[in-house]
Amino acid sequence: MAYPYAVSRTTAVRPTLRCLAVCAALLSLCALPAVSAHGAPPPATAPAAPGPAAPTPRVLQTDDNWGIYITYFAAPGDREVFTKEAPVVILLHGDKQNRLVYEGPRGLATRLQQEGCAVITVDLRKHGQSTNVAQVGGDSAPTRSTEASIQASDYRNMVEFDLEVVKRFIQQLHQAKKLNMRKLGIVAAGSSVGVAAAFADADWNKEPYDDAPADDMKTPRGQDVRALVFLSPPARVKGLSLAESITDIRNPDWNIAFMTLYGKANRTDKKDAESLHKKLSGTSKTSADRMYLVPVNVPSRGTDLLGIRDIDTEGAICKFFKKHLFDLRDSEWRDRQSRLVRK
Repeated sequence: MAYPYAVSRTTAVRPTLRCLAVCAALLSLCALPAVSAHGAPPPATAPAAPGPAAPTPRVLQTDDNWGIYITYFAAPGDREVFTKEAPVVILLHGDKQNRLVYEGPRGLATRLQQEGCAVITVDLRKHGQSTNVAQVGGDSAPTRSTEASIQASDYRNMVEFDLEVVKRFIQQLHQAKKLNMRKLGIVAAGSSVGVAAAFADADWNKEPYDDAPADDMKTPRGQDVRALVFLSPPARVKGLSLAESITDIRNPDWNIAFMTLYGKANRTDKKDAESLHKKLSGTSKTSADRMYLVPVNVPSRGTDLLGIRDIDTEGAICKFFKKHLFDLRDSEWRDRQSRLVRK
């Protein structure tokens, strides 16, 4: 399906002289000091709502004893009535990259946070700071020897351990009503597309806690990944069966939404993206409203599709999540701790 929000270069609109004159008049009115009926200044207004919290770096320990470095961007708001329904988005870097590609004042993480999401950027193992070498501070730059040592088993471990510990962290925030884990999205670039797809597959195949007599009453342990954004997906990822994962997660009963972006001027990426989108869509027309193939008219690939002057790729991603995370039905916050251990 063609994406309804076009990713294209913006054009400036030249204001008319009449428009400028009206704006000047309004500004002159705004500059006048306001007074009450008795000439006294009006009472002070209530303070503005607090803005988004500053991002917080953390280290999560996996079950195979690997330190995974993340940055947590809290959902805006100072009351749980707002934050408990906030979607959460995980951002996964591409090959030989780190989580900093999404951070910064104009990064995708900040943009999503400003839109109302909780966001978690991740250094997957053997990338960035997640090298299992004790570090205090410093940047998130990987070493050349670490990059070269990534094996097929590492990609499997990213699925089984790295993203699982991130999911446990998300559940802790969910239980604290800082976000809604039932509205989980992932943005993945390059080889991490295979990691995200395999994780979503595993998440939807998790059995619920055996804490109720009927299946529909049991507390779920998964089924939380609801929207995926793929940036320049590759044809294959070593150690993972991307084709098998795609076949599973396109299941219409799971109703996961997909957005695949690629550089239109990159022939290899165009071919791979179109092939993956075709596998996702299959022959069913009922899935067209949740699967989007988005060409960007540049030769860039992966996270380089972001931050391009006059091309608002980030805005298109935000609109995708608005429709497929924010506006989800039947995904209200619910207690995700097993009834067997609840107090």
